[in-house]
Amino acid sequence: MMRKIVEFFAGAIVLALALFASAASYYWLGWPSWARIGCAVITVPLITVLWFWSGAYSVLLRIGVVALFAVFFVAYGQKIPEPQTFVPLHAKVAEVYLNGSDVEVRNFRDAVHPIGAPAEPVWRTAHFNLDDLVGAKFILQPFGNSLATVHVMTSFAFKDGRHLAVSVEARRTSWTSFDALAGFFKHDQLYIVLGTERDVLWKRLAHIPPNDLYLFDLKGSHPDTRRYLVRLLSLAGSLAKQPQFYSTISESCFTTLVNLSPKIADTVPWYDLRRWVPGASVGLFQELDLVDSHVSEQNLIEQSKLGSDVQPPWEFSDSKAWSTHLRTRIGTK
Repeated sequence: MMRKIVEFFAGAIVLALALFASAASYYWLGWPSWARIGCAVITVPLITVLWFWSGAYSVLLRIGVVALFAVFFVAYGQKIPEPQTFVPLHAKVAEVYLNGSDVEVRNFRDAVHPIGAPAEPVWRTAHFNLDDLVGAKFILQPFGNSLATVHVMTSFAFKDGRHLAVSVEARRTSWTSFDALAGFFKHDQLYIVLGTERDVLWKRLAHIPPNDLYLFDLKGSHPDTRRYLVRLLSLAGSLAKQPQFYSTISESCFTTLVNLSPKIADTVPWYDLRRWVPGASVGLFQELDLVDSHVSEQNLIEQSKLGSDVQPPWEFSDSKAWSTHLRTRIGTK
């Protein structure tokens, strides 16, 4: 009886690994298309036949399956991102230079986003002083009908009225085709946008119809906010030197921000689904006193929704003026 139970679970694990290897092969950039498609099609039936073969040489065939998995997953573990041609808004990677409190960001994005027309990328060099950091906002942008289909961003405010917006994304080669499943199989590169709010936030409002945005004030001391921003900047800077893979599970728009937040990463257990599902994060953040916890979760969400009457950035003298206008529209209809 025990032997049958062990064989059952061993077979289930082998089939799960075969399914993973099949999908990973399909998304393996650098392989020719015939090899990717061929491996994806043949892997599961081949492994199934070899593992469950009941005739002669069954033990040797199972040893062969284990050897195939070992070779595949060793190669998979050493996989690095492939050079690609990216969309203009992702063409350059932010370079970050930290010197004490002084921050220099090269390829700081300040793109123009006409309504219903292609964006016009603009790259600048920006300087910030971390001593002048005065606050931060946590921003949600739903793009589907589930709690999982929510994009997450942050924006950091400075004394002079400027803002440094941060958006963690999958680096895109096309805006028209995107496979969400690819994020599970080391396919897309991790990309961090460091830019102005009139770029990062207006990009969502320039859609037809515009995306909904929810802006929440992040609570915390200056040292905590500073430490959090430095971690984000350090990760962004590291990507300019060594690209990393975007991961739907561990390095996505939400989980990257969670991993870099000491209060969340150190106190919220891994099995708490709210740590992984961005649309469920508001209640979690209230429990951790990271956002206003004096009102109900639903009331806070309603109060934090951006109104529909935000004016386009080109009607304002500069990015600071637009960011000021943006904040007057939070909680309006």
